[in-house]
Amino acid sequence: MHTPCTHCKQEYSKNVLKKVQDLDTNETLYFCCNGCELAYTLLKECNLESFYTKLGDNTLQTKAIQDSKQAHINFDSINFKQKYLRDIDGYKEVHFIIEGVVCAACIWLNEQILSKIKGVQDIKINYTTHKVKIIFDDSVVTFKEIYNHIERIGYKAIVYDPKDKESKDTKRNRIYYIKLVVAIFCTMNVMWVNVGQYSGFFMGIDSISVSILNLASFILTTPILFFCASDFYVKAYKGLKNGVVGMEMLVITGSSLVYCYSIYAWLSGNGHTYFESVCMIILFVLSAKFLESLSQKFANDNLLKLNAILPLEARLENGDIISVYDIKVGDRLLVLPGEMIACDGILCSEFGVLDYANISGESLSITKHFHDEIMAGSLALEKPLVYEVKKIFQDSSISKLAKLLGESEFSTPKIATTAFQIAGKFSKIVLLIAMLSFCYYYLILASGFEYSLLIAVSVIVIACPCALAIATPIASVVGLNVGFKNHIIYTKADFLESLAKSSHIVFDKTGTLTQGNMSVIAIQKFIPFHSHDINKRDIKIYFDNKENQNIESIFCDYDILLLQQILKHNTHKISIAISQFLDKNYTNNIYKEKRGDINFELISGKGFKTYIDNLEIIGGSESLMQENNVAFECNIMQDGMQNKDSYIQFYIAYKDMNATQDTYKLAYIFYLQDSIKDYAKNLISMLKDYKKEIVMLSGDRESVVKDVAKKLGITNYYFSKTPLQKAEYIQGLVKEGKKVVMIGDGLNDSLSLKYAQVGIAMGSGSEIALQYSDIVILDDSLKSLAKSFRIAHKTLRIIHENLFISLLYNICAIPLATLGLVIPLFAAAFMSVSSLCVVLNSLRLYKNKL
Repeated sequence: MHTPCTHCKQEYSKNVLKKVQDLDTNETLYFCCNGCELAYTLLKECNLESFYTKLGDNTLQTKAIQDSKQAHINFDSINFKQKYLRDIDGYKEVHFIIEGVVCAACIWLNEQILSKIKGVQDIKINYTTHKVKIIFDDSVVTFKEIYNHIERIGYKAIVYDPKDKESKDTKRNRIYYIKLVVAIFCTMNVMWVNVGQYSGFFMGIDSISVSILNLASFILTTPILFFCASDFYVKAYKGLKNGVVGMEMLVITGSSLVYCYSIYAWLSGNGHTYFESVCMIILFVLSAKFLESLSQKFANDNLLKLNAILPLEARLENGDIISVYDIKVGDRLLVLPGEMIACDGILCSEFGVLDYANISGESLSITKHFHDEIMAGSLALEKPLVYEVKKIFQDSSISKLAKLLGESEFSTPKIATTAFQIAGKFSKIVLLIAMLSFCYYYLILASGFEYSLLIAVSVIVIACPCALAIATPIASVVGLNVGFKNHIIYTKADFLESLAKSSHIVFDKTGTLTQGNMSVIAIQKFIPFHSHDINKRDIKIYFDNKENQNIESIFCDYDILLLQQILKHNTHKISIAISQFLDKNYTNNIYKEKRGDINFELISGKGFKTYIDNLEIIGGSESLMQENNVAFECNIMQDGMQNKDSYIQFYIAYKDMNATQDTYKLAYIFYLQDSIKDYAKNLISMLKDYKKEIVMLSGDRESVVKDVAKKLGITNYYFSKTPLQKAEYIQGLVKEGKKVVMIGDGLNDSLSLKYAQVGIAMGSGSEIALQYSDIVILDDSLKSLAKSFRIAHKTLRIIHENLFISLLYNICAIPLATLGLVIPLFAAAFMSVSSLCVVLNSLRLYKNKL
């Protein structure tokens, strides 16, 4: 049985809730966290208990917000004040988004709390976007105090600069809003005038009164046509200059014809005026455009939130504060607990505990050690740390993520280009149908100029291709936004369509379908480095899971020193795993001493070669050993390993450069094991349901690759492939006309990712992922990878639905208009309804379960 928290209404087991007795009512209260208790007490002190009535059945996110790790913000810093606080008539103005809002009651509560703060002069809160603008007297109250008030009631304020990404959009939306208000006001009054005109028609009205009412309609309609619809005139003119007849041209043509005819009918006294139709046409179209703009604005808020968390300043190792834009490569920066890493760099402290939630969504803290890479956007926890900057602020990971997200919103899928082309041709056809309809009714049926004109106008207005034009862009914007909320960045909207239409999904194995975090299972020793007798074999076996085994029986100090020095130069997962294993199990400090200079050379897809202490050492795969004529025997099976071929084997061999015999001697074989990632089987099953052809490419041996393929149900797999061979395979598929998606872990697969139509790097938002992939899976999770496919398929399905809705509507609507069954007023309403249906259908993506 679960009990709800008194404040946030989230349900928990009673034994984990804090029990409090209300002294006034003697009622027992339950709170899930200190934040909820504090918020409840504050509301009671301010006599705002009515909030809980307004909240209804909704639940709050107080505990989640309180538990989330947030970057420490220095609200008193010069950089913060210069970027976010504006001077307005002696006061300060600040903009922020309230996070944690679940309903209108939350906005009402924040409004009530903020209005009670002494020094706050003005508050404006948008109930739809949750954006707030506050003007306050900084001599009475600081922004930090305002921020703390919001935090105390269980919400979070995300400060943003309205001059950033939002400035142009905000200005455009504000103008849309003003025009919409003017259009609504004028249209309502024109409709009242119409009531008088129609009443007078049945009750008898003199010509002077009719003329006065027409004059009022004319005065009210004129600003709607020439102010509210001014953008339509501009866009129609620009379209004509480029030979494009679009939605704006049809709207302007229809409404202008009706407007001109109504003036003629009013001044001549012949026929009826249709000023109200002009108003309604513009109002309906303007409403649809405003809704489209608003839905795009919601998507842009994610970019504002991402930009808002970026730090403004950093601290040099000596304590001096500098702007993030003044940081140079090589600078050593000091980061205190709770502060954000400003630039990508190398850790100089012995260790550091970091929170990567801003980058990957991973809630668990990560411990980094000396000389490990650390990424911008992560938060320092527990202790101060020092790191050396390797990239300036603008080139760091978190800045690039923000840039990628911003650029993706301006890209257009191929299907959208096709829709635009159809819409352009469709508009010309509509104008032709309207002209033919007018000629038919006026010249052949002799129905009169007024009736014939209304038929033509109805055809033009009802067949507006607005819905067709926005069918793809609006769905794409929503798809991009849903992806970002699920830790996925599509670097271009194109890739939503490409991913959904792909035919072949090619996986790398290590680090993609498998964990990539190798663990050493066993070690087999042959001739150690310190031996100078080629015939002196000292075969010993060490099992990591066997009790009472001492690793010193395998390695002498000299050998482990060389292995440590060599493997530190190789970033391959196997080398890292062996190096970490030796760090963990060998405690003698001798290996920390640097011994000799190392000349390190990578052998693509096979291993490495290095020179140290007059030794030439090679390490890598069995094929590398065979190429170098290394003779070896593996007797490890007799000691209990059931199937050595299912393990990854890493060979180390060497030769003495001073020796007369120029042959390699096998020194060690490391046996490692990699486990299949969680959700890998579900992912493969889902892709098969989507009728995708699954291929696995790997540089590992046949036995290892076959074992993984069998467990995952992959029948098409290739082994012992070098990075170049992988790329050639991808190129071959593309040349055959296949639509290929390549999924790898970054560096080794960079060429393959480049050649595929869509490259996805599982790199936790790393530099490799950002550089080589078309889609970035920020949290490195196969669940998120599966979601990327689902989002792409659902987005493409909704685009097809939108196109179907708009085309079906026009197929049905145009004949009705040509038959004279729809007057311009209803034509405008129907046209706007079709656009509204497309927008609402696109917004369903937010509600779909992934």
